[in-house]
Amino acid sequence: MRRIIGSVLLLAVLACSALAVGTARQGDAEVWKLDPVHCAAMFRVQHAGAGQFWGRFNDVTGAVTWPRDDSTAPEFDVTVKTKSIDTGTAKLDRSLQGPDFFNAIEFDTISFKSTSASRVGEHKWIVKGNLTMLGKTEPIEAAVEVTGVIGNPVVAKAGWEAIFTMYRSDFGMQWGVENGALGDEVKLIIALEGDTGPGA
Repeated sequence: MRRIIGSVLLLAVLACSALAVGTARQGDAEVWKLDPVHCAAMFRVQHAGAGQFWGRFNDVTGAVTWPRDDSTAPEFDVTVKTKSIDTGTAKLDRSLQGPDFFNAIEFDTISFKSTSASRVGEHKWIVKGNLTMLGKTEPIEAAVEVTGVIGNPVVAKAGWEAIFTMYRSDFGMQWGVENGALGDEVKLIIALEGDTGPGA
């Protein structure tokens, strides 16, 4: 009886191992669910023709479809909650959530969905896609770097960093552009970390 039980357990272990190996074969794209705790969207804009002002959005969700061997480009579907803006000053946060800027009541999200990509180096891509903000969608491209991947064939983590340059007036955000009170060009740095496997 012990031999039978032992044989059954051994077969179960071997089956699980085979399943684990089969879940992440070379070149197979996996869906990496973004972990909001370890994701952020940061922005930089020139203030009053002087300093570069930084802020961030804390609520970033979505998924990345990507083979961990980096044989094909990552595909992004990312959403940012506009009410999660964080400049370190509550009064300024409320102003930026208002109708002159992100209009968070009417437009509660900013989203990016990739459409194509080209490799520019090891773990580096130029990714093109559509950015939707204030109800308007515009094409944009980002320099993307795979920052790391770790884990086993079933459960793993991976990270990406994307750098965009956009013009807020393209989306109808005009406040301060003409008089130079606030720059039109905005740099975005999106830091992402995703999980794959059970529970992801």
